[in-house]
Amino acid sequence: MGIPVDNMDYLQADNEMKTFASLTGGHAYFPRFEAEFSGIFNDIAADLRNQYTIAYHPTNTKLDGTYRKLKVELQAPDGGPLKVRDQKGKDVKPVVYAREGYTAKHQVE
Repeated sequence: MGIPVDNMDYLQADNEMKTFASLTGGHAYFPRFEAEFSGIFNDIAADLRNQYTIAYHPTNTKLDGTYRKLKVELQAPDGGPLKVRDQKGKDVKPVVYAREGYTAKHQVE
């Protein structure tokens, strides 16, 4: 487990939040002043409006408690990388926020 919260300094806490967000497929926001809140709230609102859920069934069905890496990629219908354009027709790179992996269940004996 990590460092107890009451023993962390600012940089350790900052790193813990970034790590937790990365592992769970989320975001960590660190506003420096109140004027940044509006942009952060707009970002969160856009994320909530554009969420998708995918299901995954592993080919490795062993219940061994091991960590399994995941990689989510967006593909075009032709199998190549998905190309996305903004309202002005400019190419933009789509961003996928997803967990980096999961721990398989461990069989109980």
